[in-house]
Amino acid sequence: MTELLLIIQLIFGLVQFLVGIMANAIIVIVNGLECIKRKSIISYNFLLTCLGIFRIFLLMLIFATQVVFFFALELYVDHRSFIFFFFINEVNLWLTTYLCVFYCIKIANIVCPIFVWLKMRLSRLVPWWILGSLLFSSAISICHNSMYWSKAREELRRILVGNATTQFLFQYMFPVPILVVGLAIPLCVFNAASFLLIYSLCRHIRQIKNTATGFRDPRTAAHIRALKSVFSFLILYISYHVGVILYASYSSKRDFWWFFCFSITLLYPSGHSIILILGDSKLKHYTRKFLPSAKCFLRGGSALDSTQTK
Repeated sequence: MTELLLIIQLIFGLVQFLVGIMANAIIVIVNGLECIKRKSIISYNFLLTCLGIFRIFLLMLIFATQVVFFFALELYVDHRSFIFFFFINEVNLWLTTYLCVFYCIKIANIVCPIFVWLKMRLSRLVPWWILGSLLFSSAISICHNSMYWSKAREELRRILVGNATTQFLFQYMFPVPILVVGLAIPLCVFNAASFLLIYSLCRHIRQIKNTATGFRDPRTAAHIRALKSVFSFLILYISYHVGVILYASYSSKRDFWWFFCFSITLLYPSGHSIILILGDSKLKHYTRKFLPSAKCFLRGGSALDSTQTK
């Protein structure tokens, strides 16, 4: 039964991996070609391109881990591989947080001097956001390497010889200070941007409730489409981290629930990229060209097109 579960998990993981690679490759190629065509960098396209590239790296790392475990009796966590995974995961979190902030600044209608200032300088801020995410992720990865990895390596060696459990290994792999700084801060920014989007939507609905347009109003529709993307990411990302935590701390390896946790980790970088494609008419158009069989799945109006800006 264990061998059958391994084969099913590898096939399912391969399908998730290929779908995720294809979805993120479409995002990278389409937005990259758009920048080349216009001979200028569009902030939204640039942000999506960087997000797609780092999600491809994340998918490759997760699937490579799965393949190694499939062919090995024990999974040895290499020092450099773990730090690289930590860096890629952190960059992905910050870039998606900035995508939510971008939606909020571009769509939300909030009268505030700081908010107006951000809206006027949005296209200039995006490259600095991306650079900041790279620098912050590098710094937190280096701190983890210098402060916690030596203890995590010792616990890993004890686990491999059967003299320890995964509890202490998890404490050193994902220490509380690193989780607070690397996970809590971007999620707080993400939640703040989400709250402002909801506030702006409620405020806009109150303003138009006596009109005949209702939810057919373009700004209302833009709010709703942005919130769908934001909340879908939040659900997938929380599921992803729950899966990683359970996977790292689960004592019974190679059973159904362990495989289930592993599948969740691949669902996040694949699923949210598909949602981004479904919410962008340009990405849907090119996806129909690349994948004719996906035409019926990609029917419907555009979403988030109003966020396109230079």
